[in-house]
Amino acid sequence: MTTFADFIRAEEERLADRPRELPFDREEYSGRLAALRARMAGEGIDALVLSSPDGMCWLDGYDGRWYRSHSGTAFPPAQCTLVTADGLLMIESESHEQLVRLTSCVEDFHGVSDTVTLEEYTHTLATLLRGHETVGVERWSSVPNPATLGAVEEALKARGHRVVDATGTVRLARRLKSPAEIALVERAQAAADAGTRELHRHVRAGMTELEAWSVYMAGMIAAGGEPSAMHETVAAGPAMPMLHGVSTRRALRPGDHFHLDAAAAVHRYHARATRPFVLGEPPAELAALAVIVAGAHDVLTATARPGRPFRELNKALREYFADAGVEGWAGGYELGVSFPPDWVGEFLWSCDDDTDAVIEPGLVTNFESCAYLAMVDTVVFDDQGARLLSSLPRELMVGGS
Repeated sequence: MTTFADFIRAEEERLADRPRELPFDREEYSGRLAALRARMAGEGIDALVLSSPDGMCWLDGYDGRWYRSHSGTAFPPAQCTLVTADGLLMIESESHEQLVRLTSCVEDFHGVSDTVTLEEYTHTLATLLRGHETVGVERWSSVPNPATLGAVEEALKARGHRVVDATGTVRLARRLKSPAEIALVERAQAAADAGTRELHRHVRAGMTELEAWSVYMAGMIAAGGEPSAMHETVAAGPAMPMLHGVSTRRALRPGDHFHLDAAAAVHRYHARATRPFVLGEPPAELAALAVIVAGAHDVLTATARPGRPFRELNKALREYFADAGVEGWAGGYELGVSFPPDWVGEFLWSCDDDTDAVIEPGLVTNFESCAYLAMVDTVVFDDQGARLLSSLPRELMVGGS
């Protein structure tokens, strides 16, 4: 007679036989590690405690759901990847060992107890980092939380380590995207577009914001997309502040205009596709504003060229909105790997700035054009200029009333 222990052992062996599922080949990950190590060496960092979920996923593929960032104090965030000049080691709870094996290319695993205390975790880190004088940590990451990071830094300094903030080190290494990364962003964009079209087909007055959101999500997922790091909002009212609200059980009414602030991910790589909707015949002013915010996309593609400073593009966008007679804004932020709670990259650009930052091939951002209404696309800056990924029409989308 089979016992529970026999059954569990057999199931664990079945899981152990499952092959790794990495979104990129080994050469891609090796290139990322080399780029990160080069930046560490240039900044005099001997070892890096890579703790941000997005940073870990970018470097080695690790993809989980629970990082203990806001857990009870009995569960300190106790996972990271240690990066040195000659080694790569992941620290995680013992119960996640198989998850690490399935989703990460890291071979060296150091398991800690699921109930590891903060003191035990900091002692483990300090012991493993012995001999490395300058240690980088990510102070701008939500993982670990401030209490844990503070304890880690104190423990390392007590052992004689010099501790520095390496947030920029990691983010600069991953800013420009490889062709393989851009291919995932393109897949995410296609899924976001499909979800938007699905909502356009089915949205009706009487549907709640949450029901409209669920229509978008079903269409996006059916097209190969995955949930984004931030709630994909359907919210009635102007772009600000409603795009930063959440979908509710408020019923959409005839004449309402709302934004679908759509996003989708593939293997955590994000794309955006925001469009304004109206239920029924739009007021003339609303239609005219939609034409204006759509036109900024043409300014982007006509002006952006590799090697040119962003300030030239920003100036052209400012002049465009001024000529249109509206208070408008356009710009974007870097897209890439992202985990909850929200953000997707370090680099920002805005028509309000006169920055010397240069347009570089491989940079991927969203493009937000806002003048009461908002339209958002994903843009890849490449050798030719700015390439917008969304296939959606840049127009006010009219739904049934």
